[in-house]
Amino acid sequence: MTSLKSGVKMGLMKKLSICLFLVLFGFSAPSFADHQLKKSKEESLIVHKQRMNELPNNAHAIWKNYKNEIIKKANSPKVLKDNSKPNKKLKKIIKKSDLLSVLYFNGNEIEVNEISSKKMKDTDLMYSMSMAKSYVGYLLGHAVCDGYIKSLDDPIDKYLSETKGTLYEGVSLRDLSNMSAGDAFYFQEKGYKAESPKSYAIPLLVRGIPIVEFIKKTEKKYQKKQTFDYSNIQTDIVANALDKNIPGGIGKYMQIKVSERAGNTEEMLFFRDNNNWAILFAFLYSSRMDYLKFGKLIYDDWKSDSCISNYLKEVLNKSVSSKKKKKDDYKRYSAFFWTGNKSLKFKHLALLGHGGQRIIINLDTGAVLSTHSIRKDYNLSKVKKIVLKKLIK
Repeated sequence: MTSLKSGVKMGLMKKLSICLFLVLFGFSAPSFADHQLKKSKEESLIVHKQRMNELPNNAHAIWKNYKNEIIKKANSPKVLKDNSKPNKKLKKIIKKSDLLSVLYFNGNEIEVNEISSKKMKDTDLMYSMSMAKSYVGYLLGHAVCDGYIKSLDDPIDKYLSETKGTLYEGVSLRDLSNMSAGDAFYFQEKGYKAESPKSYAIPLLVRGIPIVEFIKKTEKKYQKKQTFDYSNIQTDIVANALDKNIPGGIGKYMQIKVSERAGNTEEMLFFRDNNNWAILFAFLYSSRMDYLKFGKLIYDDWKSDSCISNYLKEVLNKSVSSKKKKKDDYKRYSAFFWTGNKSLKFKHLALLGHGGQRIIINLDTGAVLSTHSIRKDYNLSKVKKIVLKKLIK
């Protein structure tokens, strides 16, 4: 009887943990429905505070399944020149919605700087959602340039032995970073409303199943055609290949290649599972200004005469179809970056995350638009038109 009661209690705790997870999150590919929209403003604010405070600080029991890794701020932080003036139109949208922050760097100085001061502080570490994937894609380029990765066309098993004998054996780093591993038979998460046999995030984060177990369950015979098919595990596979082949690991590398070079004024943070594998498909925390600086860093690298510049140009030139068809969609994907948005009148790379997290980089001028929100209960196209004006079709 005691064991029965214990089993019932454990089952209830598992359900409660999953429910809490679904309240806190709801992220995946940017096209998935934002099911936080059904909540009241009070409920959405609670979710935001939990994401901002409980998760990074391991304040709840279900977060025991992983640990934090802190990335130090720059030894010489940089301050971007700010010549912004109040924007009444954006202030109105922020007041009526869960839009938290809009920053626009015009290539020389900050031209727009609006924040929901009641919900967010300038130095708060904001959750990236899937924008974290693009950080991995960026570091992949540096790893190639530094010789830790010999070629994007190398098979993943050359760098991550745990992929041998699985679906991923023989899959190139290029295909993985283009979301083209052909693993849709095993992984397909559409909005995270419930756990399914094809879930990755919930069993990883709530039940503490290590990343390597997801990899090991796959078989080559179930590999599908290697075209774009968005799955979170592909980012974590690449991230851990980097982590195991770069001296000091991916966190130290991010500090050197991102924090120091961008001049970050705040720390960054990400998570590791119980096997010490990096979780970077969605869980990166950084300040709003440091996200903006990352966008500027990408442009600075793009225009430089360097190996990383060549890598970024290859990212743009060798993108694959994202299979999206709407006017405002990003129709191309490469190295965990989005591009090919026909509504933008400039060459661009973009970082996209669930709920309205965006960094759009103008590769023609160096301008960067960065937005953050709890949920996308506002017209993002309107925000872009207010800021970018004639640069939007």
